[in-house]
Amino acid sequence: MKMKHPIVASELRFSDSQERAVGANGDLNASSKRDLIQQQLKLLAATSSGQVVTESQAQERQKAARLHREMVAAAFNDNVAHRELGEVVAQNLYQAMNRKGFARKFLARQDLSQGEIPRVWLRKKDVTAVWSTSPTRLASQITRDKLFTPPEFQIEARPFIPQNDINQSAGDVLEEKYQESLEGIMVGEDRVWYNLANATVGLDNPLTLISGTLTPLLLMSVRTNVARWGLQTTSVLMANDLYNDIVGDASFIQAIEPVARHELIMTGELAVLYGMTIVSDAYRHPEHKVLNQGEFYVIADPVTHGQYTDRGGVEAQPTDGVTEGIAGRGWWLFESVSFVLGNARSVAKGIRT
Repeated sequence: MKMKHPIVASELRFSDSQERAVGANGDLNASSKRDLIQQQLKLLAATSSGQVVTESQAQERQKAARLHREMVAAAFNDNVAHRELGEVVAQNLYQAMNRKGFARKFLARQDLSQGEIPRVWLRKKDVTAVWSTSPTRLASQITRDKLFTPPEFQIEARPFIPQNDINQSAGDVLEEKYQESLEGIMVGEDRVWYNLANATVGLDNPLTLISGTLTPLLLMSVRTNVARWGLQTTSVLMANDLYNDIVGDASFIQAIEPVARHELIMTGELAVLYGMTIVSDAYRHPEHKVLNQGEFYVIADPVTHGQYTDRGGVEAQPTDGVTEGIAGRGWWLFESVSFVLGNARSVAKGIRT
């Protein structure tokens, strides 16, 4: 299936069928659980390659396509328009992060206002906490108190539109810069969580190695690594190749309840299995994926697992040729956050070798 432009999911037809992939009710058309998972995988592949979008995304893109070039041109000639356009980009990024970012799904949220500092009330002390000190650095210690104050840091992106791109581009150059910013900030958050989760391996829960296909027994053994501490397991973050294994296992098929609603699938929420929601980044553009093939994580409920802080979303400050050393305009987009996994026992990892 090869398309020049993305199509709306409700109009999608897979190459092996003349039937629309999505029914009038918004659910994927499928004849069985196994067929539904296979249809999910096709939809994920189409979404990842940029071939299909949701109806709301299509409407947003149509509206944006009419406005972006005019807005960018205005921003190059007017400082107020430059600042306002940056605020629009920042707001769109913030909405996408809350809808699609998996770090925000797994962690409890604390909103901060001016003058407040991050405070994490730990459910249990005398356990190992792991926290980020920057987007790429972290620290850990055994907690002796139930109140913990993690440091704040900034995750940022610097989209910049050279003057030549405005003069010569016939496409939506702002959409391209938006995708770059999405990788910098939303994916940046998810990589922070990913690094924290990897740092817990071997502290309380061992790494489970898989040879061959994922089986219910192997998945449950990783779940047990978390549950044996008396913690409720609520989520599984899984690479797409492992989700493929579920299709071929009758025991998985019997136990799984795959998500049919296409909008949810296209944000990475795939199924409920053994009481845990399966989440994946398989729907993302390859540059936005965080997981490596063969990786999966079983995660406890957010209150037990950890917390992030949000200080009002993404901020935008205009940049120009003076700051970047090349003719053009852009923005410094950043957010002030903190991330802490308050209990290393709350996550366990498995990987296919």
